[in-house]
Amino acid sequence: MTIRVRKTPFDELQTESGQFEASCHDGLCPGWSFILKGETQAKADKFEINFLCDRDDRIAFHFNPRFTESDIICNSFIANHWGKEERCSNFPFGIEEPFQIEIWSDNEHFHVYIDDTKIMQYKHRVEDLKTITKVQVVHDVNISSLEIAKKHHY
Repeated sequence: MTIRVRKTPFDELQTESGQFEASCHDGLCPGWSFILKGETQAKADKFEINFLCDRDDRIAFHFNPRFTESDIICNSFIANHWGKEERCSNFPFGIEEPFQIEIWSDNEHFHVYIDDTKIMQYKHRVEDLKTITKVQVVHDVNISSLEIAKKHHY
């Protein structure tokens, strides 16, 4: 696995068995781009990319492709509750097929591209974007490379 982190003040990077987590106390949004290259595992059920806040166990953006439903579920976990799910039925993933996901943020939305095609945008539900300080990848995915870089200046 290759991990490239450019122009970032990351405090911590962890990888373990295809899982990944990075922390940046200065905040990841807006303007940061997260690019994941990998492939799903043979018996994939789902995988998740989570953008986490620095306190209160908040998940600012939960990106969750589910193979059993052939849907991508997106949500936020704020004040100990999941919000209203947003579903994207454009499901470009296949079992053991390579893919590239890019997620970047502006002041209003997370923008999601899969294999260079925009599939969705997700409106921010966290008011203070600077509190989004962690990104993690978990579950049924084999990561071949990750890149986190400043894409735009806000």
